[in-house]
Amino acid sequence: MTSLSHSPRDRILWIMTNNGGMMERSRLRAATGMRYALLNPILDELAGKAGLKLVLEKMGISYP
Repeated sequence: MTSLSHSPRDRILWIMTNNGGMMERSRLRAATGMRYALLNPILDELAGKAGLKLVLEKMGISYP
């Protein structure tokens, strides 16, 4: 049996996609098990590259 390891970035996108594309930051933090110190830089990167929109404490995936 093989297991695939995913990057934290991929895990965040997967969790958000499976939760309707929109989550509160606190729920996303709990779902990933990551501290804000690790989560926030990844969210900032996704906001710049992957079409993630941060709106106050909620974020959603936007499609071009």
